[in-house]
Amino acid sequence: MIKGINKYRELAENLQGIYTIKTLSERLKVDRAKAIYIIYRLRKLGCIKTSYGNGKRRIYSISFRNKQKGISYTEKINEVSPLQLASSNPHYIHGRDIKYEEAIIYAIKQRDIRYLIGSIALFRKVKDWSLLYHLAKKENLVREVAALYELSRRFVRKVRRMPKRFLNLARKERHPTFIINKYSSDDFKDLEKKWKVYIPLNASDLEDYKR
Repeated sequence: MIKGINKYRELAENLQGIYTIKTLSERLKVDRAKAIYIIYRLRKLGCIKTSYGNGKRRIYSISFRNKQKGISYTEKINEVSPLQLASSNPHYIHGRDIKYEEAIIYAIKQRDIRYLIGSIALFRKVKDWSLLYHLAKKENLVREVAALYELSRRFVRKVRRMPKRFLNLARKERHPTFIINKYSSDDFKDLEKKWKVYIPLNASDLEDYKR
């Protein structure tokens, strides 16, 4: 395992610069799938920063200096989301990793369609439901979390079951609320009715989860 890590650290040192998947493939003389895997391994080391060019083409900056800047909530979401997000003003955390439970709350607070789509994948990584409830309660987002959790169960594989206590506590809040003002779903009326939360997503918005 250590040998593998050292291999990719050395690779990161040799590759410092700006790439697309295509130019990285050409530089290393590997196919697209291998280039994507290398980006994945270097991201785990903290050496990758992602931005977007024309036509939403992903551009990767490879440098160990990226690691010194910490990790942003957007990057944490991108670790598991099929929809890669870009932030013009990322919020970096230094000295520790961001928990997926924190990333869910951050995504909801953005009140942004793309962040909500990305947040669906995060539920597969939740291990500390007590922490998630505490964070949701603090931000008055308990029902929103419960509704998005149930939505994730329909589109994301291997999502752990939310404790009944969390669900029961969420049901106590009955005043209808919007996640994003004036936006509601055409496809998830049952969830909206159950949780009294208007969900600003339709099934077509989650097509990436079916691939």
